[in-house]
Amino acid sequence: MILNEGGNVFKTEPEKELITTRIATPDVDPTIKFLEKIIGFEIDEQDLLGTTGKKINPGGSFKENSSGDLDINTDANKVSKDELKSKLAAWLKSQGIPDQDIMNKGRTKQDGWIHDAGDQVHFRTPIKGNANNGFVQTDFMFTLKPDYQRGAKRGGTDAFPGKYRAMLLASLARGRGYKMSPKFGIVDPENGDAVVTDDWKKGIPELLLGPGAKEEDTFTVESMIEFIKNDPNYEELVAQFKDTLEKDGLALPESTRELDRIRELAGL
Repeated sequence: MILNEGGNVFKTEPEKELITTRIATPDVDPTIKFLEKIIGFEIDEQDLLGTTGKKINPGGSFKENSSGDLDINTDANKVSKDELKSKLAAWLKSQGIPDQDIMNKGRTKQDGWIHDAGDQVHFRTPIKGNANNGFVQTDFMFTLKPDYQRGAKRGGTDAFPGKYRAMLLASLARGRGYKMSPKFGIVDPENGDAVVTDDWKKGIPELLLGPGAKEEDTFTVESMIEFIKNDPNYEELVAQFKDTLEKDGLALPESTRELDRIRELAGL
């Protein structure tokens, strides 16, 4: 279960160089406010998915204080993709952008301003509303279950970013005999992928981690490993995730698990 982001979809023609860039954390809020004026609805802070606007590391590098794009949780019950594209296109036309330059077209045209892809609409966004500041890619990620997507599309830590959190959730679901659907929740493959739960407050944490688990226990890879470290089915639960990490040259954050084992052997 990976909620794929759009990647870098805006490129110059014919050089195919990236048009968009990373956005500094202090520039996120004014850029969001600029977008709100175009699309006609507010973007709540909780709908900034992943690490969007959250990366702050005083003294750190630009990458540690910026976001690769703007991931926006977009409620398809309130606004449709066509409605959003129409509003974006209307603004572009008001700025003198020719019709033929508004939309990307697969691989044949990638230097447009709007890219329609599945459940997402990508927009080449002027940072703080001014093209002189460069452009950031905004990903409007449509869903009929915005509460579920908020929880599923959290960021991670420096050691284990959001994609690894999603991988561990998928591994845990598999270890419990279920699947993690990026759209619907935890589903039962033995019952036609019927939704078992899509509730992050209690249902998902307790089903995947165990009794007593809370939503905050699912926030990071480290917190999930810490919670299940003594689960009798631990190895089975993390097996899929462990294989993926090894392929990426990484290892499980098992320091606390190993420390507990050493203490137990030492009779402490």
